[in-house]
Amino acid sequence: MAVSEESTPFEYLLSVDRKCITHQGGLVQQESDASFSHGLAFQLGAHKYIMPIADVSEVLSVKDFTAIPRTPSWLVGISNVRGNLITLLDLHELVFAVPIAGNYATKRMLLVKQESHHYGLVIDAIIGMKSFNAELGTDEIPKSFDYEHVDYISAFYNSGEEWFAALSIQSLLLDERFAQLRNLT
Repeated sequence: MAVSEESTPFEYLLSVDRKCITHQGGLVQQESDASFSHGLAFQLGAHKYIMPIADVSEVLSVKDFTAIPRTPSWLVGISNVRGNLITLLDLHELVFAVPIAGNYATKRMLLVKQESHHYGLVIDAIIGMKSFNAELGTDEIPKSFDYEHVDYISAFYNSGEEWFAALSIQSLLLDERFAQLRNLT
C-alpha cells in the first residue's frame, strides 16, 4: 500500500500501527517468576555444579600465571587480567582435597570478586546456562554425589537424569582458608 498524496508518512505509520494492534494475536508474555534461579553450570571432576550468574564476573581460559612458593597447594598462583591481580584457586582441591586432573591450560576459570579481592576458580569445563525452580531444591545428597564434603553446597537440583549442586560462593569465600589468604595479599 502506497502513501497517498493527502497523508503524511507519519499518518501512514500511525495507520500501520493501528492495523498491527487490531490484528495482533495474543503475544507471548514472559512472566517473571521469583521461584526460578538462573545460573552458570560447570563441571568439576565427575560432578556438575551451578552458581548464580550474579556471582560470576567472567569465564576465562587459564593462561599465564605465576606460582607462589610456600602457599597451600590449592592456591594455583596469581595472574594479571586486564590490570587486575587475580588469585587462582583450584576449586577441585578446595572441595575434594584432591588437585584437579590434567593441565591447567585446558581448564576454565570463573572470575569472582569479594570486596576488593578477585579470585579465579579453576574448573574443568563450562556446561552452560541453566534455570532451576528454587523451590525444588533438596538438601538430600543424591547418590551420584559420592562425597560427603558439602560445606559449600546450598542445595541439589535435578535436571532430567542429571543432578547439579548449587555452589554457594558466599560460603566458599567465608571459609577460614580465604581469610588467611586475604591476610597474605
